[in-house]
Amino acid sequence: MLIPLSWLKEYVDIKMPFSQLAARLLEVGLTVETWTEKDSDIIFDPEITPNRPDWMSVYGIAREISAITGAALKKDYPFKGSSFSKKIKNPLPITVKPNFPVVPRKTSVIIKNVRVKPSPEWLQKRIKQVGLRPINNLVDITNYVLWAYGSLLHVFDYDKIRGHQMTIELSKGGEDFRSLDGIDYKLPANAVIIKDVGRVIDLLPLKGGENTAASAQTKTVLLHSVTCDPVLTRRTSQALGLRSDSSTIAERGLDPNGTVIAVNHALALILELAGGEIASEIMDLKDHEFQPWTVSVSHDRIEKVLGIKIAKKTVVDTFTRLGLSVTGNYQVTIPTFRNDLHIEEDLIEEIGRIYGYNKFPKTLPASAVPTTAVAYAKNYDLEYAVKQTLKGAGYSEIYTYSLISENQLIKLAIDPTKVLRVDNPISRDYEYLRPFLLGNLLEAVKLNLPNFSEIKLFELGKVYKGETVDEAKEQIFLSCMLSGEKFLEAKGTCELLLKELGLTAEFSVPQSDKIPGSHPGRSASIKIGKEEIGFLGEVHPAVLNRFGIKTHVTGWFLNYQKLESLAKADKRYQSVPKYPAVTEDLSLIIPAKVLYGDVVEMIKKTSSLVSSVDLLDTHETSKTLRLTYLDRTKNLTDRDVAAIRSKLMKKLAELKVRMK
Repeated sequence: MLIPLSWLKEYVDIKMPFSQLAARLLEVGLTVETWTEKDSDIIFDPEITPNRPDWMSVYGIAREISAITGAALKKDYPFKGSSFSKKIKNPLPITVKPNFPVVPRKTSVIIKNVRVKPSPEWLQKRIKQVGLRPINNLVDITNYVLWAYGSLLHVFDYDKIRGHQMTIELSKGGEDFRSLDGIDYKLPANAVIIKDVGRVIDLLPLKGGENTAASAQTKTVLLHSVTCDPVLTRRTSQALGLRSDSSTIAERGLDPNGTVIAVNHALALILELAGGEIASEIMDLKDHEFQPWTVSVSHDRIEKVLGIKIAKKTVVDTFTRLGLSVTGNYQVTIPTFRNDLHIEEDLIEEIGRIYGYNKFPKTLPASAVPTTAVAYAKNYDLEYAVKQTLKGAGYSEIYTYSLISENQLIKLAIDPTKVLRVDNPISRDYEYLRPFLLGNLLEAVKLNLPNFSEIKLFELGKVYKGETVDEAKEQIFLSCMLSGEKFLEAKGTCELLLKELGLTAEFSVPQSDKIPGSHPGRSASIKIGKEEIGFLGEVHPAVLNRFGIKTHVTGWFLNYQKLESLAKADKRYQSVPKYPAVTEDLSLIIPAKVLYGDVVEMIKKTSSLVSSVDLLDTHETSKTLRLTYLDRTKNLTDRDVAAIRSKLMKKLAELKVRMK
């Protein structure tokens, strides 16, 4: 929301350099990082927090500047409502059927004999400064008042309103609506609309309709300002992709007492710049008065929470400069434009903000400084190392919802009655707490397969075990998945990760019930010593078919909490061997019933001089292994290697393994 400094100065006297003002605004929560100097003026775009819709106007920011600098506001809101309160002879008719739950207040007035023409130069300049395009005097006036006071206005061509009647209601969904800028929309359900006889003429408070838009031929207009349900406004805005400063203001909640102020100011400008006569009384539709409320706070409580001594006069002066009324022992009356102030802590925060946190004395914590790690502290170094290793291996990180559907559980062949269910799910798609990350990863693989020849994904997230709340247990798992028939690649990446963490894993035949959705005979349990930390395997073809995936998929899953407890923070390095290693390749015929892991284990147990065993190639009846021999005390000769090989083959013969 662009704000011209010259416009601010119409409301408050600003003497300090703008850079200094920007720094002071930052201290109170109104961030101004950049600004533009143009035509001897400064234009800036403040970052406004969602809880402060009162800052979404020039006057609102001027009021804040007045509070932090002590400079008095040059003028308060003009036209408090008395200027145009006289009775109108022969008022033009308009019938409005309100809907107070969704539009709590609607203020309007009819003006006849107006002249639609270009705005004067000063108004066009203001409109251009805030990033808008001047249209005509009527439209420019509504935008000007919006920026000035943060209240939304719209001008209808009175003669185009069928039957001179307006009904405020919620859309049923599917209604056609053409906005005043010529764009056609299919309205979602529960959009706030105004209808005349048989058609939608306004999408509150986002867009006016083309069918009642003011044009150069317009002679009579209906001017109105409304406050709408902010939740419905945001939902409609998101559904239709209508994002603007107006929608942002409306979504944050408008001051219900701002409609009368806005209509009176806009009415005065219309009479001045477009001529015309008031053709109706100001119609203010509401079902109750919007009264300020009172919040109490004590001086002792203020000093205790802030941790400083502060004069009572300073407190009262701060409240007054913020536009709050103070009586008695801090009985603070809150105006309707400050809907963020409801409890005493809110008021104490206001005192701290305006007084200035930089003025607080610097003190050390009263308690002892912790010397040991907090039990639940997150190990960011480990998480960074894990993610960097996987990213280096070509994996992309994803984040998915912890809540899943019953349909996903059925696809994984998991009984939904054995899984934790949310009592009041927002949707059938988010009904159960996920017991594994497998389903979400498979959904992601399916989504990305049409666009990529190879998929490598990982997620570090929570899973939830147990059937009831009493049995519920939360665990963190690292889950990785890649497309294609790549069991060995997945195993290699897993080993690489564990090696980076100073761990060596053993892969063994798992218990089938521990790996949901895995392919029998193509899965493995991952152990560090005797501790099982996860599993690796190809996803069962039947599961892939239920997810609509037509390629092989391999996944591996590690219990991250166990991994965290076992990982070694300090890496140990060995000196470079003085003597060279010797490598040789052996092609072994291994019976179908003998596991490859058992062969490797026997080789390593047979001779301590075997430093590594790597699988080079696989055929139907044989596997080619590369063995590396190393003796740190001497050079190995061909005779030494032959002796080791002979010893190995004698031992492997017990498994009926022989050389090809």
